Amino acid sequence: MSDTLVRFNNRVARAMRSTYEGEKDGALISVTAGAKRLVFFEKGYLVGAKSELVQERLGEVIVAEGGVTRAELEEATRFIRSGRKLGNILVELGYLKSGQIETYVCRQIVRIASAMLLSESERLAFSTVIPIEALTLSPVSIGDVFLDAAFHLTDIALYREKWLLDDYVLAQTRDALALAGQMKLATDDALVLDLVDERNTVGEIVAASSLSEDRTLRLLLALRQAGIVALVPKQEEAGAPADESAPPEGPLAAPEPPPPPDPFESELISAFNDMQCQNHWQVLGLERNATHQEIDRAYQDRSRGFDPANCQHILSGDFQEKLSSVCARLKEAFVTLSSKTSTKVYDRMVDREGQYEEKRETWETIKNAKAEPASGASATAAEESPGHPKNTEEAKVLFMQAKRAYKEQDFWRAIELCRASLELSEGNDPERFHLLGRALSENPRWRQDAEQNLKIAHKLKPWEPRYLVSLANFYEKVGLQHRAQRLYEQVRVMDPDYVIGDDLEAKKATREAAEDVLDVEAV
Repeated sequence: MSDTLVRFNNRVARAMRSTYEGEKDGALISVTAGAKRLVFFEKGYLVGAKSELVQERLGEVIVAEGGVTRAELEEATRFIRSGRKLGNILVELGYLKSGQIETYVCRQIVRIASAMLLSESERLAFSTVIPIEALTLSPVSIGDVFLDAAFHLTDIALYREKWLLDDYVLAQTRDALALAGQMKLATDDALVLDLVDERNTVGEIVAASSLSEDRTLRLLLALRQAGIVALVPKQEEAGAPADESAPPEGPLAAPEPPPPPDPFESELISAFNDMQCQNHWQVLGLERNATHQEIDRAYQDRSRGFDPANCQHILSGDFQEKLSSVCARLKEAFVTLSSKTSTKVYDRMVDREGQYEEKRETWETIKNAKAEPASGASATAAEESPGHPKNTEEAKVLFMQAKRAYKEQDFWRAIELCRASLELSEGNDPERFHLLGRALSENPRWRQDAEQNLKIAHKLKPWEPRYLVSLANFYEKVGLQHRAQRLYEQVRVMDPDYVIGDDLEAKKATREAAEDVLDVEAV
């Protein structure tokens, strides 16, 4: 940890505690001057980690922990080109036992997460979009990460001065026992935690501990950063506790029956579910040859039926999100069908829905798309999915044609060309998944696939803000405003200089005009 600090990175510490307390799933991403690191959470526990630094790779961790020698690691590395995992190779060569791999993977997760806590972050973001890469079946507690980080601090003089106070004592927090019970505490460490009882100051705990002052302070620092203990003002000795009141006499009252479901809520949920497989005319309850007057009247009637003013008493976040989605879907159907031009574009896609379902069965599955391997990795996307012969140059030409079709609002042709380009491409190009997702999103019945492709583009290149903005635009378009806002916030954290809004569209138009010229010349 060449960039180790003399204090914790409080932003990372807060993010880890918040993820644990909220039992969240996702990836915490930190970019420092020297590297990018990701740690993956499931239900608030760490299950995987990735780093760009060579010394934080699994093989280097195993060597540092004394599991294998440098020569044994180099010999095992020669076999990685076959696509097999390093841990399995070390076991097959007899250098490790199968049960040891899990231990070293957990140590790697702790090491990377600890390095995040002890490094200044230029960018920090929590993403629920990046697929979780679980590497261990034994989830790691954030408490163990804070403990490891505390013992890697170069100096704790800063904390010693702030902690050795006579008018403050240490107290265990509400969730102390639950979190501490998940940590790998030594017996002497656990005895120090027992001294935290809302009466002892830090100085008194240090004096009573069987450990050295330095180790005791580091342990207490880790426990506090993890949210297990807290400094609180010392209280005066309190008198005898008041007597508890006697339990009420007589039989307990029967529990009240649950309130009946709100009829508006039931109607809305039914409409939301129906809209997932309806076209614009069906959403408005119309035939495909409906007149403009019928479209306008149907929209007004259905919009009044789902007026947000009628359901302010329903506070459920899930309900409000569904209501927003239904209102957005009604508006989209009305706006599209009110224009002859947009209706014509939409008509072409509706006519292709049967063809899309047929082709979808034969297209190579997009679920197998993987992020591009880091430098030094040997397995290629082509080796992983050899279903089609590859032709890089033809793939490029098809993608250029797909971009042109998209700009001309020929979305079905853009979809077909993107798929053909992906199947001929040697690797996984995020731009092609990105364009495919945007084209698919133009038909509401294809939006599940659209969302998946946009997520793949973001996964392949997580630090490209355009992909995250497109995903946010997608959620905004379908009425999922809270999801959209969370992604916009991630973009601002990821790149404070990135422009979202009208200025972005102006820049995008300029860039696409330049790309048009390049495309024509290339073709």
